[in-house]
Amino acid sequence: MFLLSRTINFFVAHAYVIPVIIIIVVLIVLIATGYIYDPIVDVPSAALIGFLTYRMIYVIAKTRKRNLFTYRGKVGRAVDDIPKGKTGYVVVEGEYWVAVGLEDIKSGEEVVVEEMRDLKLFVKKKANEALV
Repeated sequence: MFLLSRTINFFVAHAYVIPVIIIIVVLIVLIATGYIYDPIVDVPSAALIGFLTYRMIYVIAKTRKRNLFTYRGKVGRAVDDIPKGKTGYVVVEGEYWVAVGLEDIKSGEEVVVEEMRDLKLFVKKKANEALV
């Protein structure tokens, strides 16, 4: 468990290295060109560096917590007729997937993903929710 914790901290720490490298590169450029003491160049450069750093850290922090491959509960549409226990194709979020039908599904019907195994989606018909 300790090793896993250290590994995760290692990768999180490296996510913040990119903005630091960008700041260092911009400072080196300002020093090399002689504009390091010119406030007309320094203030916009600092504002731009600050904004880019904020956005990079924000995006890195948001995307690290997200699992892009979770399809459970997503709704799609059947492309083929899919008999129970057999495979066919469905479209989920604009992507074509091989799907195994947990019940008989006709082409064009809406389906709900129940599970994902070995790049196959296990789907069933979407229940029509009637308002009472």
